[in-house]
Formats: sequence, C-alpha cells, structure tokens
Amino acid sequence: MMTAGIKTNRGSMKAAVMHRHGGPGVLAFEDIATPSAGPGEVLIKLTAAGVNRFDTLVRSGNVPNASVTFPHIPGVEGAGLVAAVGDGVTAFKVGQRVIPILTVSLGLCDKPVCYCAQGHDNICAKFDKLGHTRWGTYAEYVRVNQFSLLPLPDALSDLDASAAVVAFATAWELFKKVSVRAEDTVLVNAAGGAVGSAGVQIGRMLGCRVIASAGSDDKLARARQLGADAGINYRSQDLTAAARELTGGRGVDVVIEGVGGEILRQSLDALAPNGRCSTAGSIAPTETLIDIRKYMVRSQITLTGSHFTPKESIKEILRMLARGALRPVIARTFPLREANRAHELLESRDLFGNIVLEV
Repeated sequence: MMTAGIKTNRGSMKAAVMHRHGGPGVLAFEDIATPSAGPGEVLIKLTAAGVNRFDTLVRSGNVPNASVTFPHIPGVEGAGLVAAVGDGVTAFKVGQRVIPILTVSLGLCDKPVCYCAQGHDNICAKFDKLGHTRWGTYAEYVRVNQFSLLPLPDALSDLDASAAVVAFATAWELFKKVSVRAEDTVLVNAAGGAVGSAGVQIGRMLGCRVIASAGSDDKLARARQLGADAGINYRSQDLTAAARELTGGRGVDVVIEGVGGEILRQSLDALAPNGRCSTAGSIAPTETLIDIRKYMVRSQITLTGSHFTPKESIKEILRMLARGALRPVIARTFPLREANRAHELLESRDLFGNIVLEV
C-alpha cells in the first residue's frame, strides 16, 4: 500500500497544460488530475520548475523522435518534496527534498547491452523523457520512478536547483567528453544561455582560459563577470578570425557548442590541430556540411556530443553547486500561471542565464 504523504488535493492540481502544439499561448493554466504514485514510483510536490529550450521544442512539436499525448504538461527539471511513495520504494521517504531527472530510466533491462548499468542512463534503450513522453514539472506535482530521482543537498535551494541542474550538468558532461585540461583555451558559444553561462563558470573553475561568444556585447560583458577572459560577438565579428586572433593564430583547444549551423562550422575552423568540439543540441538548424578530410583527417579534430546527462554527472554537479564552486545565473522568475510569458522571454533570447517558474 502506498505510504501516507504530504497532504495533497487528490482530485486535481494546478498546471500549465497543453492541448495542442503551437506558440506560447497554448500553455493554459488550469486544473488537471493529480497523479498518484504506483509501485516503484514517487510523487513530488514541486516548489520550482526550470524553463528550458527543450520545453519550447516540445510545446511547438519540434522534437522528431517521440510524440506528445494530449493533454500534456511540459517541464524537464524542478525541485520539491517527496509527497508520497509507492510500493517497493526504499531509497526515498516522505518530506525529503529531491529533484527529478529528465531521462526517466528503469535502471536495468534485458537488452544485450544495458546502458544504465554502464552509467549511461541518458541513452537508455527504454527511457521516457520527463516533460515529453510523460508529464513534466510545470505543475504542483510530478510523478517519476525512484531510479530517476536524486536527493537535494541541504546547502542548495530549490530555486537554484531548478535553474541549474539541466544546464550545469549538460555543460559538465560536454567538458568531460573532451577531457578538458587546465592549460586549454576553451571557446564557449552562446555564453548568454543557460548551458553557455554554466560552461563559462566550469571552464573558469577548471583553470582554463575561457573565450565566450554571444550575440550581443551586453551578454559578453556578463560573461566576463562570470570569469570569461575574452569575448566574441558572433553577430558583428567573424567567429573564426576573432578566435584565432585571440590565440595568436593557433586556434582554441576546445569548443563547447550549442548553436549549430554556421556557428558550428566556424567553431570547427577556430580549433587548433588536435582540437576538440563537444556539442549538445542547437539553436540553429541541426544539419551542417562538414569536410571530413579537412577537420578529422588533416587537423585531427574530435567532434563529440551528449544526449542530456547521465545521473552520475548530475550527482557531481549537485556537489559542486552545494559547496559554492558554481552558481546558477537566474535571469527571471515567473509564477507557474505565467509559463507562457516565460516561454516568450526564452524564445526572444533577450536574457542572460536561466528562467524559473515558482510553483
């Protein structure tokens, strides 16, 4: 039998609900049935929810590999308290502070290769995506399985956790993918965004020389405040030429990339021999023509990427955030009822850092 939990309205909860794909206006603040925790599941009473670019893609119907079932609640990150636990849940208790994980995995499967067992639960063969293939965090409550949940350190606030986990964990995974060293010069693209602003801080923490790129001088000034050593405005400057000028013609050692399109190609041209480019998603079109002989053969460039983030990397980021080594940049908070306005701001790109919904 499910254990008693925090008092909830079992009939309905408030949520930002979609009944069709479209612009920010399709997010309606309304009552919807409160989920309950089944066997192996945990119900979380949310206090805050992060707003991510992936949420806007789900809202607009722009994620090709899985479809949304309506009505739908978006949202891939958040924080709150365990409200109830289902049968078989042993790792969490009612009242505990927790965060859900975007990739809702089973932790074990019968496939010939179990990626969860290898520590790659972010590419689990059977996973769901929080806020995409199942209801997400733009609500008073969210339900996940106990494998896809982590305890929240006491030193980290719910607001900061909701703003930081996806962005910082993604940036951290990108740095790990290319084995960044303290002597490296790192170009961090889209430094005004959530992942980019996290990347600037991580590069600084690792002792690297950090060159930030962004689409405005204001964002570059903010990136310098976070620790960037230099900045490139890729709207008014040629990214390749500027990066090479800042490195004495040699090029950068690493690119942390999330723009795509022409900026990705210019970033590859900005790399020194044996350079490494690590990418996760893109704002521009995802298809880019790359000259294999030029980049991979002659210059021995490594191009790699990450599909969200494994749970172990999220644990590492939580520890760094808890001890103050990293700090999320919160551009704006909105009440849950104004999720549509939060999406409008995010898509305008007229912000620096993260947006959070207060539940």
